[in-house]
Amino acid sequence: MRTSRRGMTNVWLVAVVLYIASGCTIAADAVVGTVVAVRGNVFVEAAGPPHPLVVNASVRVGDAIVSRDGKAKIALDDGSVISVGENTRVRIDRFERSQGFVRARLAIVSGALRLLIAKVAPDGNFEVESETAIAAVRGTDWVVDATPEQTSVAVLNGRVAVSGRGTHAASTVLLALPGHGTDVRRGSAPTPPIPWGPRRLADVLARATFQ
Repeated sequence: MRTSRRGMTNVWLVAVVLYIASGCTIAADAVVGTVVAVRGNVFVEAAGPPHPLVVNASVRVGDAIVSRDGKAKIALDDGSVISVGENTRVRIDRFERSQGFVRARLAIVSGALRLLIAKVAPDGNFEVESETAIAAVRGTDWVVDATPEQTSVAVLNGRVAVSGRGTHAASTVLLALPGHGTDVRRGSAPTPPIPWGPRRLADVLARATFQ
């Protein structure tokens, strides 16, 4: 049976597209990290019903980590470490690695996170989205405290750019001094960076950090 030149060309184009896609992105259910520590009641929601999160379990794109009276620590494949505090729900929306750079996005509904992000290349990004804000970093140690109505972000080391959502998406503040933070209420721009003070910072760290 002879195959037309046009048919062979179409097959070749499909093969190239699939090859490029497989090399530049990570599938929606691909393994992108590992659970390194768990304490208390923490669950993972994926395609099926929720099941307990356990040490050494694989973490995949699309997984939602849900803690109740527990905490968890997750190591991502780029070297970043995410501490999930109590009463927190966070989902891994995106994690792509290509030619040495990473593009990642976490979505937090509520709760507290502490994030130690590996250095991000100029062509990459690492974002955390909430109901009211988007925070982007290029390698730093920082915390997020979120509810559906307000997101609070503070930096411990490095820099974090925090933007509003919706009509305030263009409003951005840069957190560049240790201990400084901002609050972003629903429908509002981020507040100017200010020192959080030892008590407030310690409270969020206690809730977000796995110790």
